[in-house]
Amino acid sequence: MDGKSYVDNLFYDIGKYQVLTADTALRVIALSWANRVIKDISGRHRHWTWLEKTSTFATVASQMTYDLPTDVDTSGRKILSLKQYTTPTKLTYVNQRRLDELEPDPTTNEADPYLYTYWATAIRLYPVPSQAITMYLRYIKTISALTDSALSTTDIPAKWDDVVIDGMKKFAFSMFPEWGDTGKQFAIFENGIDKMIRDNNEELDAEATSETHGDGGMGRAYTYNKEII
Repeated sequence: MDGKSYVDNLFYDIGKYQVLTADTALRVIALSWANRVIKDISGRHRHWTWLEKTSTFATVASQMTYDLPTDVDTSGRKILSLKQYTTPTKLTYVNQRRLDELEPDPTTNEADPYLYTYWATAIRLYPVPSQAITMYLRYIKTISALTDSALSTTDIPAKWDDVVIDGMKKFAFSMFPEWGDTGKQFAIFENGIDKMIRDNNEELDAEATSETHGDGGMGRAYTYNKEII
């Protein structure tokens, strides 16, 4: 659903559309409710399948650090996988502190990378690439903010539009208590979130089963001085 429709449907649902048409400032407030709700939803699960994206980048010989896509969610570990098919490898994540312990000067070793770490908006590969390789990145994007326009659509699937509107009602009832019961509306919204999470987890379980049967050796762990990274 788009931003304009979220606002319109909220006030249709609670029977206050005439209030909305008479107060343009209220549209601005209602849109802020929509954006607060979708941001809240985006943080309820580390891996919403509908926020997945893929991207590619090419390595350069002797270059260790590469910029992440600008829409990567950097609020947590939201990189799902990093692979390359030149010498088929699924790179293993290691945090920067651990990499520093393993290799105080990682620039001295150049080969096809099998480890990665990231810091802020950059990703670092180890060993430092010795040749040009196409890297395939799978990640969780930052959820898109809405504007009061029919062209501003949400990343959240349409089947969950009612959950977003239920979350907006929670704010509406808090601001205008005579319109509805905030406590009951909060419970309705949370119940919707629970359904979203269960549905998402079922999708992830199905995906994991599929990848297990079709991994093709890309998910192997690497060792460093006989230690699992």
